[in-house]
Amino acid sequence: MYTILIALLIGAAAGGAWTALALWKTWQFGLVLLFLVSIVSFIVISRVMAKRVEPRFMDVQRMIQSGQTPLAIQTLEELLPLSNWQILLKGQIHAQIGLLAYASGDEARAEEHLPRSGYRATEAQMALAALSYRKGRKDQAYEALDTAITAAKKQIMPYHVYAWMALKDGDRDKAMDKLLAAEKVEKSNESTQENLERLRNGKKLNMKRFGMPWFGLQLEKPPAQYRAAAGQPARKGFRQRKQKKG
Repeated sequence: MYTILIALLIGAAAGGAWTALALWKTWQFGLVLLFLVSIVSFIVISRVMAKRVEPRFMDVQRMIQSGQTPLAIQTLEELLPLSNWQILLKGQIHAQIGLLAYASGDEARAEEHLPRSGYRATEAQMALAALSYRKGRKDQAYEALDTAITAAKKQIMPYHVYAWMALKDGDRDKAMDKLLAAEKVEKSNESTQENLERLRNGKKLNMKRFGMPWFGLQLEKPPAQYRAAAGQPARKGFRQRKQKKG
């Protein structure tokens, strides 16, 4: 991380200069000065870099909203060299690229970037889990979900995705354990209460409450209303009736 290294060098220079000018009599303050100057330098450099990066991220958001996914991915890839100057930025960029690639059907690119996402990027970790599960790498899928749950314990959806996969694999007890863990996080959550009840009654989990974030994982086909909202045809083979000739 260039920012940390440069900040430490500036701090070391300041502390070393103080110690040298004081003829080594106050080296303790030189150490204090090293840490203080390093922290201030890190903050200043980080803010300067943020001002350079934030407008590019705003551009990416506009591209996504206008449906220019390939251009958004290209812009994010161009930002990767700058991630060496900003802490946590690299994982964030990889998460964004991976999510866009997965949503657009570019699974090869998604597999390249999603594993390099930041561990706090919950959506990216769930997408990685879904992709791994669909590819038959179930251990990796559960591992990604464990990472998401550990990093963001109050996020309810990863618990349910884990439970859905476990139930799909025939492990009802594991699914129940995950939903009970979700209940401890947020006891009044309606999705958790409903799915716990469904499990107890031997039924499949209902993930529709999570909407497009769930269907975007591509583990279940979305209902017609969701496909229509996304601009997809509600029914295959739908044709307009031919008008009768007058």
